[in-house]
Amino acid sequence: RLDRILTWFSSPISNGTSEGFNSRIQAIKSAARGFRILEHYRIRILFYCGKLSLNQ
Repeated sequence: RLDRILTWFSSPISNGTSEGFNSRIQAIKSAARGFRILEHYRIRILFYCGKLSLNQ
């Protein structure tokens, strides 16, 4: 396991960003009990993660 820890110092790549998005999605999912339409759930996730364009 030490070799994996030392590898981080040579190439500091982290999955923190994806874990952050996953955390947001899980929070939306727990707050969205009752969404009947999957598209509405998808739009809410995109809106809160900052990828929704409201200019369309």
